[in-house]
Amino acid sequence: MSSRTVDWAYPETDATRDLRLDFMRGFVIPLLIVSHFDYFSLFMYIGWERIGVVSTAEIFVTLSGIVVGMVYGKKLKKDGFDNCLTALLSRAAQLYRVNVFIILAIGLLRYLPFITATAVTSFHDPYRNIDYPLYPALNDGFFRLLSSALMLRCGPHQFQVIGLYVVLFALVTPLVFWLLEKKQVKLLLGMSWVLYGINFGVPESQVATAEIRWTGAQFEYAFPLIAWQLVYIHGIVAGYYKKELLLFFNSVSGKNLIYASFFISVCFFIFTLNHPIKEFAEWSKLSFVPPQTFENLYANYFQKYKIGPGRLLNMVVLFISIYALLTIYWKPCNKALGWFLIPLGQASLYVFFIHIFLLLLVSNTPFPGYHNAWINTGIHFVILTLIWIMVKTQFLFRWVPR
Repeated sequence: MSSRTVDWAYPETDATRDLRLDFMRGFVIPLLIVSHFDYFSLFMYIGWERIGVVSTAEIFVTLSGIVVGMVYGKKLKKDGFDNCLTALLSRAAQLYRVNVFIILAIGLLRYLPFITATAVTSFHDPYRNIDYPLYPALNDGFFRLLSSALMLRCGPHQFQVIGLYVVLFALVTPLVFWLLEKKQVKLLLGMSWVLYGINFGVPESQVATAEIRWTGAQFEYAFPLIAWQLVYIHGIVAGYYKKELLLFFNSVSGKNLIYASFFISVCFFIFTLNHPIKEFAEWSKLSFVPPQTFENLYANYFQKYKIGPGRLLNMVVLFISIYALLTIYWKPCNKALGWFLIPLGQASLYVFFIHIFLLLLVSNTPFPGYHNAWINTGIHFVILTLIWIMVKTQFLFRWVPR
């Protein structure tokens, strides 16, 4: 490694916060947000699985697990399991309150005659061309809405990944830390893989719909708990053993794994450019994998809702590659984009909260059409800039958790 590259490297410290993770989460969050504003823009050339057959959701959940493992793992080692559990449950209650508030707020706004809330109260399946209502009917009354909200059985689909995070945090995290304290890592990871394997192999009564939905919560249609626990739990373990992992990646075997990850990531990048998505210009696509072959491979090994094994491998190698690049070239990356991405990454829950109401606002604004990619790009750019300004000025930080 040259002296210049050494000068550019991330300064490793014993601090709990890792700005590389904030940077990565700050990169993921804007792409996730613009994908929720359901019209095509130039941002989709990055966000719609163009870097690999990976969505922002897998990276977000994995990063969340890593941060939980680092922050609460430190508390577990210092203060013991009981104090760690108290802190975990307090945070889980906070996350749950935010989720229920969002669900109820949108549910009540539907009753205002001058607001069209379809963008956040229904989901359009482009493959089946079906619109699914995400809330009880208006004439079902408030108490039906309240009971559904408390059980997380309704709500904006754009907020569903937070519902997953709430349940993972409240139900899974305490068990994970209890097993970590007992040094039962192999048992923990083994159980996680068994559950993932069961979900992947179970026959589905409805094609491309999660068969096993433990909680009955709405988010499980898109993010079945039995599958998504895998990346979250492995994220926690990685965060808990971060120092040991960094030492491994500095070894010969670890460096070879990084090189292999780069190579496999490039292969997945080339593969995903063959995706026959009609919205993308022909110049941006490859065609050496026939469309039917690509779609068959995608359906069998890269499904998002069940995190197919191909998608899982792509996510892991891409994560390793990006983290390694940020480690080596931290200073130029931070100087170029850190000022924008890190604040968003450090306030991810706040950003999720705010973007639901911005989505509702934009969907009720007569912009000059959503069929022009340049206009849509401008709208997305303004939205992201506005959110960044709100974060930097700490707008509503007193009431909205981060």
